[in-house]
Amino acid sequence: MKERPGTVARTLRETFGVGLSDLGDGLSWGEAKLLLEEAAADPSTALGAELAGWAYPASTLDLLGIVAQFGKKATEARLMPWQMAEDRAGQPTPDEIAEAEAALAESIVFT
Repeated sequence: MKERPGTVARTLRETFGVGLSDLGDGLSWGEAKLLLEEAAADPSTALGAELAGWAYPASTLDLLGIVAQFGKKATEARLMPWQMAEDRAGQPTPDEIAEAEAALAESIVFT
């Protein structure tokens, strides 16, 4: 969880309505641990989706909505969070994109 401070904070706030700033006052460390363990096992939370390797959080109802809305196996498969995460594999990182854009900007000369 130490590697994901932003995701942990987002999950506590969005899922449980508490923040890291509540630790020690309205939220004990033990309770925070239990909440985060529960969220980690639930891919509908930001933390659970990230740990599952999904591209976005989604509940069972969200996934059923995708299936019902699109109906085509090929389309719905591409929209599933685990597939979108796989599709992103091999994509350039933000640093690689910035480096390529900088190199491109240097090579463009207006006369």
